[in-house]
Amino acid sequence: MRESIIHETHKLNERETAIRDWTARFGRRPPKNLSTVFLARALAFEDQCQQTSALKQLSKRVQRELEGGFKAMTTGTGLAAGSHLVREWNGRTYQVEVLDNGFVMDGRTYRSLSAIASKITGTNWSGPRFFGLVKRRVPSSTSFGMTQSGAANP
Repeated sequence: MRESIIHETHKLNERETAIRDWTARFGRRPPKNLSTVFLARALAFEDQCQQTSALKQLSKRVQRELEGGFKAMTTGTGLAAGSHLVREWNGRTYQVEVLDNGFVMDGRTYRSLSAIASKITGTNWSGPRFFGLVKRRVPSSTSFGMTQSGAANP
């Protein structure tokens, strides 16, 4: 239990340090849903950019684009945090809770529904399709050379 608290405190300190470094480097706080790992990698890349002229030019261009109104990407599912998804697979019922920055199933956090679908099935799946959030496209009869009346197209 104590080790868990120490680990969580260490992770929090890493995040606070990354946010402080990001703010010092870019002049603004990072978007809320960027992970600590991403922040650290972006800062490391920025350091590399300062060492190489070609990368320095790229870095300046990216900063100009950020000044134009950077908005962090979200999960893109359009699901409200706190929603629950339920799916039955091979006789077992799976329940997934939607968070602001991911999903929780069986106490473990996942970044995408596709990761959860792959975990459940053991193969690659579209997460939104697996959980029934995307309707399957049904080909129209005209795409098979048929008219709406069922007669063949010449």
